[in-house]
Amino acid sequence: MRNFDHLFDGNLTSIGVDEEFSAYENTQFTRSFMYFAFAAAVAVALDVDDIYVPENGVLSRFSSLESGWTTTRTVHPLFVKSLNRTFDELFSDRQVQISNPFIDYTKGEVINCIPNKKDIFFTRTCPHPRELSQGRDAAGHPYNCGKCIPCLIRLIGLVNSEHNIQPDRLLLDRNYFVDFDFSTVSAKTIAQSDQSRQSSLSVFLLGLNAHLSFAYRIQTSTRKELVSSNPELLDPDIYGLYERFSKEMFRTVEFFAAENPTLEDYVTEFLSLEDGELASLS
Repeated sequence: MRNFDHLFDGNLTSIGVDEEFSAYENTQFTRSFMYFAFAAAVAVALDVDDIYVPENGVLSRFSSLESGWTTTRTVHPLFVKSLNRTFDELFSDRQVQISNPFIDYTKGEVINCIPNKKDIFFTRTCPHPRELSQGRDAAGHPYNCGKCIPCLIRLIGLVNSEHNIQPDRLLLDRNYFVDFDFSTVSAKTIAQSDQSRQSSLSVFLLGLNAHLSFAYRIQTSTRKELVSSNPELLDPDIYGLYERFSKEMFRTVEFFAAENPTLEDYVTEFLSLEDGELASLS
């Protein structure tokens, strides 16, 4: 595994943001482009060329979600490559480039790169905690909402990290893996749910189903079958990424099913698993 100590050694320039100021930005698919533009402007102002976008490979590529989802893919390698070409044109006298050092890492593997466990409890993944989270930490900062796709991937990563983070330290407004009674829903009713919002119980359940299905296909289908619907899995690095993620997905189910038996029953029925098959998938 690569050494990323330089990203966590504290020798970084920090630019404060006035939290009293806020403005609504509703063009979700261009939001990350705006962030990249700001990063490029700051890089030129500070006379540096390297812009790091530390996003895990699962969220960067999002092969686990179908194209109909509104979740952005603005750290996808193809998008980053195209943006770097634009920077080459705009900044012809220098080499301003965006790179993602974690493109081949699952969320759990990214978390393992953080040397100080205490730092994890100051992190936020949720893009909209202020509006959706009722919970607050000791400093008054909102928890992650626990319902959106980034929160789902975060939760899987925390459970599978080497830091041994307990369920009550996950910084979630609500942990549906534990709190939700899965016996009250079926795959059919979930499939008919509304996913127009980016964060809701429906989105959590739809996202859970999508990732369960994808993880199960990774582990039970042949490489040829997988490539027919996901050609990028021809790349051994990408295939390896999702193979590891699929095991993390099912380890997460096993982890929380110990507290919530309805979760295991639901997953078993949803994927038509045989007795004991869930354990073999993790």
